[in-house]
Amino acid sequence: MTDAPILEVNGFSVGFATPNGTVVATEDISFSVSSGEILAIIGESGSGKTVTSMGLARLISTPPAIYLGGTVNLRGLNLLGLSEKQMAEVRGRRIGTIFQNPRASLDPSFTIGAQLIETLRRHEPGLSKAAAREAAILSLNQVGFNEADRVMASYPHQLSGGMCQRIALAMTLACKPEILIADEPTTALDVGVQARILLLLKRRSLSTGLPIVIITHDMGVVAAVATRVLVMYGGHIQESAPIDALLSDPKHPYTQALIAAIPDPDEPTAEWRSIEGEPPNLALAPKGCRFAPRCGRAEAICRAEVPDWRSLADERFVRCHFAEV
Repeated sequence: MTDAPILEVNGFSVGFATPNGTVVATEDISFSVSSGEILAIIGESGSGKTVTSMGLARLISTPPAIYLGGTVNLRGLNLLGLSEKQMAEVRGRRIGTIFQNPRASLDPSFTIGAQLIETLRRHEPGLSKAAAREAAILSLNQVGFNEADRVMASYPHQLSGGMCQRIALAMTLACKPEILIADEPTTALDVGVQARILLLLKRRSLSTGLPIVIITHDMGVVAAVATRVLVMYGGHIQESAPIDALLSDPKHPYTQALIAAIPDPDEPTAEWRSIEGEPPNLALAPKGCRFAPRCGRAEAICRAEVPDWRSLADERFVRCHFAEV
């Protein structure tokens, strides 16, 4: 890893304008990602994962979104200070993004080859059509397609969801981004295809140093690829730790509850330990710790004050009044 982060986020907050005022969806988000790192952002639906990931690349329209503050620096370039025209040059070429619905990323009216070639030439205007076609075939080979010519001639509807996701990944990686943001890239794919996509991501990161931010609610995905994890709940980061430390010794009660809720394949008859209650409505966010209403260890201070972001040993951080050091 390099000492200087490729992506550095400090105090990043995003809200949405509503008739009843601004609802803050993610608040005071701070983290960094360096070469060769795979950072997983996890949490339940509504925790702020996707708003964070899409907000980094300014993919949430304003309005209704409001970028409330902070900085998002890509190798020192503050993305929040760029115009939309400037951001259009950053997306794809410098920040690659893949989403959970690959068909939404592909135009049903054009062949895969036409879309790959157009994308490559858009980001490299001097590239000839023949050179772009050669690069497109190479990118398809790199994500496991042995019959690239047949895939190039196909339309999205003629391919499976897993194939479309690999094509979306090939299209993104062909542009050689400096960082990749993957938002639930294996959702709705069968187990075999999930494994292939995750292996492709990990191999690319290991071979080229490509830093990846992966958004997921699947702890299996986290364990398979992540080097570091951010746990989000109620729009706040609750815990940050290297993957092995987080899985073996989670510090925040919410992280502990998430891991405890994972079914044990060795104990198929064991009681399912779900987390009681529901995630908070951020339009009516709790005054103190966002997790306090569902936390069995909560005390009066938890309901009155938002915990400070505490630094623990071994590059670990936690937002909890009573986390054990």
